[in-house]
Amino acid sequence: MTFTTRRHAAWMAGGLLLCGCGSYPLPKVYLLGDRAPPVAGAASTNGLPVIEMKTVQVPDSLDSTDIDRLAGANQIISSPTGRWGERLSVGITQDLVATLSAQMPQVVIENRGAYEPSRRLLVSISRFDISPDGQCVLSARWRLTDATGKVLSDSEEATFIEMAASGSDGAAAAAMTVALDHLATRIAITVGSAITAPPAG
Repeated sequence: MTFTTRRHAAWMAGGLLLCGCGSYPLPKVYLLGDRAPPVAGAASTNGLPVIEMKTVQVPDSLDSTDIDRLAGANQIISSPTGRWGERLSVGITQDLVATLSAQMPQVVIENRGAYEPSRRLLVSISRFDISPDGQCVLSARWRLTDATGKVLSDSEEATFIEMAASGSDGAAAAAMTVALDHLATRIAITVGSAITAPPAG
């Protein structure tokens, strides 16, 4: 085979490879939470308690942009048709900050370091998965501390279960969002009790 023939064969093979790759649709990108459009206006935060929410801790096996599903007792598979728009820990954190801010307008919940916090909210996720039958399970633990790390609330934990409406990636994202909404409601109760409790002493 001459050099010219080899080069032509390589070009043909490359073209076929590109055509093969082009036959697969790009995965859709999903976000946790309901990302409502911002509302124009200004609001004062002067005098409001500031709570810094640290980035939520999740197991290393989950902290990626893959939309994972359980495929058995010891196996997870990643969806070929969808992915998260950010790492799961980042998506969970942003969703909880937005949901808690909407539920608790009497405090400032933030994760960007824009304010000097008087309290910190620590949340860790031990399980967040979708089973083959569409059952979403979220297990989480949380506690509130002051700026120095002194614990202001007992460590609490809970498990939330939701059913996805179908086996699609979008249904999985919706079920996981509802589970996070329930978690935010429970955390809001903890935070509300802590900030309204009389000082110890």
